Amino acid sequence: MLVFAASSLGEVVQQAAERFEADSGIAIHVHVAGSSTIGRQALAGANVDVFIPADRAWAEAILDERPGAVNVGDLAGNRLVLVGGSESGGSIDLADPTPPGNWSRLAIADPAHVPAGRYARRSLQSMGWWASLVPRLLPTADVRAALRLVELGEADVGVVYETDVAASTTVGVLARIPADLHDPIVYPVVRLDDRPEVLDFVDRLWNPEFRETLHLRGFTLMPLQEVGAR
Repeated sequence: MLVFAASSLGEVVQQAAERFEADSGIAIHVHVAGSSTIGRQALAGANVDVFIPADRAWAEAILDERPGAVNVGDLAGNRLVLVGGSESGGSIDLADPTPPGNWSRLAIADPAHVPAGRYARRSLQSMGWWASLVPRLLPTADVRAALRLVELGEADVGVVYETDVAASTTVGVLARIPADLHDPIVYPVVRLDDRPEVLDFVDRLWNPEFRETLHLRGFTLMPLQEVGAR
């Protein structure tokens, strides 16, 4: 079985896959990359069984182009945060009309291709900061790469998912970006095959144990009644 998962969700999906393989004896491979990368690969005909991007647009693209694809439901949600290196300290007032002048480099996922970057761009536009920050942008292939630039000190600040910060010991949260400044951050699940083992794996993504894992990793849980027929 082949599962495609967005970078920010990769570790927890891999954990679910390992447990499933141990219980069932069925080999399962999790391919983790930015949503745009796994989306393009799925559209190109990759033999993927389960597709979990970081926004609805890529899920809808797969549903439109891949015969037999089924929208299972939104698995979880996430939040955007503004992060800086451990030496940056303090917090940032997002209500200020302009961003701090001492930011020379801002790392975000590429807004032209990556959901995290689109969420970041929309948020910064809503705050009135986008135009002044464009010359300072360092766009990256995915949100984890943006976090890495901040960790390495190659960017002063970055906009990443809150769940990514938990895995880092060298960055701190400067501000949590209000959810009403951007489209909802969700992880839809699309099933592209109806083999029994695929149905079983997808069903396990909504069991109490996995939902607790998502919660502990900082993801927001979607109401169970929003899940479609699996």
